[in-house]
Amino acid sequence: MKKLISIIGPMYNEEALVSTFCEETLKALAPIADRYDIELLLVEDGSRDGTPEQMKAVRARFPDTISVLRLTRNFGLEAAIQEGLRVAAGDAVVVMDADLQDPPAVILEMIRAWENGADIVVGSRSGRPTDSFFKRATANAFYTVMDSLSGKLKLEESAANFRLLDRKAVTKLLELPEVNGVFRVLVPYLGMNTSVVSYERDRRFAGETKYKLMSMIRYALDSLTGISIEPLRKIGLAGAVSALCTVACIGAMFFAPPGWTAPLVVCAVLSLQFALLFFVLAIMGEYLGQVHIESKRRPIALPYEFQSSGSAARRKSARQL
Repeated sequence: MKKLISIIGPMYNEEALVSTFCEETLKALAPIADRYDIELLLVEDGSRDGTPEQMKAVRARFPDTISVLRLTRNFGLEAAIQEGLRVAAGDAVVVMDADLQDPPAVILEMIRAWENGADIVVGSRSGRPTDSFFKRATANAFYTVMDSLSGKLKLEESAANFRLLDRKAVTKLLELPEVNGVFRVLVPYLGMNTSVVSYERDRRFAGETKYKLMSMIRYALDSLTGISIEPLRKIGLAGAVSALCTVACIGAMFFAPPGWTAPLVVCAVLSLQFALLFFVLAIMGEYLGQVHIESKRRPIALPYEFQSSGSAARRKSARQL
């Protein structure tokens, strides 16, 4: 029996590109049709236009290949991806945007990396020539900040949701108990064997992006708070800076000209107060961060493989008798 490749395409108000997305994706995967079965899973995220009707029409054309999952309302991209992962049946599952900015032909490169042993294959954008200067600048800032605050996690540069996951990775991802997860943050958390495939992002085929400025800000905040508690720990740096200001003000008093002593004393007192305040906030932030970690209920580690020795297996069996 052939292995199955599932491709998840979340859609929200995308009636203009449903048919083209399916046709282009299936066309790109035609070279591997003799080796793999293909499931193209369209996730309809509470659209208010003709997207559901377009999905039904294209599924009628490709009933053996296209699956359709409809959500009861608009829950957002992350929820659509999560539900798509729950129902996708593939031995490998690809998540991609349905606007064709992620070229479907790149999936073939991902599958080759998967065949060579990768559990996760990440699509990294080598170029964004069609994006505006503002979009490129904010994206670069986002990845820089995320990388500096990611703690022990290693985030792939310029990588979004275009990823391939082996069935083992999908299973482990779905075992994570948190609700408000961010896909591009949770996948690196798995820490499994990862390969990177670079590609140049294309222009959006039709329609307009659903991610306006406020949506991007909310997504960035969800990603930031979901990745680590490092932002809380950075509060202590503000306390250290305030403490240095206090020392500098006290030192300047010995060399200050007449009339400057009183302002420097005020500056030193204020700096000391801010330093104490920030240090107290840092301690509170550390406790709050631990509550944040515990509330997510993520496992402390994810076992990848275990081969028990014969003696250990016999001891375990004896204990169970």
